[in-house]
Amino acid sequence: MRLSDSVKLLPGVGAKRGELLSALGIECVEDLLYHMPIRYEDRRSFTRVGSLAPGCPAVVSGVIKSVEVRPTNRRNVHIAVLEVGDDTGIVGVAIFGGLRRMSPLKSGANIILFGTPSAPARVGKKQTPHLEFSSPEYELSSDSRKLAARWHRLLPVYPTTEGMPRAMIADIIYKCAVSPELIINDPLPAEIIEKYSFISLKDAFVGIHAPSTYEEIEKSRNRLAYQEFWDIQLKTARYRAQRCHCRARSLSAGSAMLERFKSSLPFTLTASQESAVSEISKDLDGVTPMRRLLMGDVGSGKTSVAIAAIAKCAGASLQAAVLVPTTILAEQFYDACRRYLSHLDIVTAEISGSVTGSARARLVSDLVSGEVDVLVGTHAMLSDMVEFKSLGLLVIDEQHRFGVLQRESLVNANSGVHTLMMSATPIPRTLCMAYHGDIDISEIRGLPDGRKGVITRVVSSNHLRDIYSFAADKISRSGVRCYWVCGTIGDESSDEDSGAVMSRARDIEHNIRDIPVLRLFGTMNATEKSEVLRRFRYETPGILVSTTVIEVGVDIPDAGIIVIEGASGYGLAALHQMRGRVGRGTRAGICILLDSARNIKNSRRLQVLLECDDGFRIAEFDLELRGAGEVSGVRQHGPLDLRVADAVRDRELMEAAIDDVKTISIL
Repeated sequence: MRLSDSVKLLPGVGAKRGELLSALGIECVEDLLYHMPIRYEDRRSFTRVGSLAPGCPAVVSGVIKSVEVRPTNRRNVHIAVLEVGDDTGIVGVAIFGGLRRMSPLKSGANIILFGTPSAPARVGKKQTPHLEFSSPEYELSSDSRKLAARWHRLLPVYPTTEGMPRAMIADIIYKCAVSPELIINDPLPAEIIEKYSFISLKDAFVGIHAPSTYEEIEKSRNRLAYQEFWDIQLKTARYRAQRCHCRARSLSAGSAMLERFKSSLPFTLTASQESAVSEISKDLDGVTPMRRLLMGDVGSGKTSVAIAAIAKCAGASLQAAVLVPTTILAEQFYDACRRYLSHLDIVTAEISGSVTGSARARLVSDLVSGEVDVLVGTHAMLSDMVEFKSLGLLVIDEQHRFGVLQRESLVNANSGVHTLMMSATPIPRTLCMAYHGDIDISEIRGLPDGRKGVITRVVSSNHLRDIYSFAADKISRSGVRCYWVCGTIGDESSDEDSGAVMSRARDIEHNIRDIPVLRLFGTMNATEKSEVLRRFRYETPGILVSTTVIEVGVDIPDAGIIVIEGASGYGLAALHQMRGRVGRGTRAGICILLDSARNIKNSRRLQVLLECDDGFRIAEFDLELRGAGEVSGVRQHGPLDLRVADAVRDRELMEAAIDDVKTISIL
């Protein structure tokens, strides 16, 4: 029996149990062994009846002193009321089930119970004399010593599914882990096992699923966690090695154009932006295809850095493609490219699902002929009809918003092309190293000169009318524009959900006169969204009531206020992203986190945002609060999902695996 064997080959697993295991995502022996316990019940010590305490889980070994079976109001369900005792006292036990289950419960039988006893119940004015177990786990045996031996251990408790009791799945996994027929080839090199005094992989599975001590569990878990990090790093190292064998066109001929671009900018790049441009430019000079992730906080100037790379590509007489997740972002990136590149005679075009018919045919023709230097577009760019004359650079903006397969299909189709991925959601560097081992990382720290940042306040929803007055005053006096973010769209004619876009917009219109109120949400078509944003940006300053569709990338310099309703319900990354929609001009932005007083009091996230405005530090807090599996932009990129390891708790193991794969020649 090997890790790849079918579930149906496992001891005691028939077709029905196989179906239940499949519902848990368990299809083979490996899946079964990696089905990790959620906790352990310590059943190694038996508690004497006289020492039981209400609310304290305990294992009791005793003899059934009396049994009374009674019917209940539920059909075919009875209750067996037992008295179980040892030489220190008596405890009451209530067991529910059918009569067949009750039949083995006889006076004089040896029984072991596990559960949490409760205080004696009152019946009328009387109180029963004993502590009571209600529906405990139990087992009967004529041999009390054999019975105790089976229970005298740390018992893993597993996630399960309807129809499969926890005891059943625990028994299946236990039999598999300790089976002498289980063969597991250890993939770690001998020097690594010796370096860390690791136990074997098979012993690690035994230590997780059939442990004797908590120390054994920890030792086994560390081995399995390191194994996962090792597997990830080994796979990414192989990706990197394969990439080194691919050849890309060097873009060194575009260096002069890059300098022309930088000198033509109406502002000076920050030191951090310059560093990122330099790292990217050096990659583009080589013939190994660049795969680099550009991370930067909201408003840090990633777009300018990306356009610098595009300018260098165009200067080398090659084309660049920019893939973005939404039509709104495509239009903004397209406008930025035209603004900064058109005077350099670099031709930019835009493609989306709305570009059809003759316009699309003409665009495709211009791409093939080389008339277009830069193409900006949404997933419509993934169409087989879109071909380039000589693609040299692929830029993927907000890369975590594309499915892995979507993104990789474009990268793989252009394997000899330099690739720059961008993310406005900073990810802790060690996490990037773990999940992006085949990708180089550039970070932009800080904000461009002149940015005043954002003032953040947490306000109770009891002060809603005060916020209306504040926003109206700021809009009237200073001409700033205000975002108001709601969690749902709501119904045009209903006021049931006061925190929805429609009802909130109506309430604002009712309370604030002579200020335009616009609505924006994801189900609008691309043309409608563009028109709303155009009006919000260029017409009379007003309030845009929106869902989180504005979270990423929307850049309106005059936006000075953002109100986020139900703020405690969002993750830190999302809140920080939305906060980054304001303060993008020369005036400080104001972010109001609005929620009930109770939610505000209980939310650690909101306190973090009050204390910190650094996206990289916020990402670290987010990691600590929610875990690596939920941090936006991380988990979906990994070659593997972590089944045992935790990138926060096991950071030292992760960093050790990263270093070990680099230093040991095993490729």
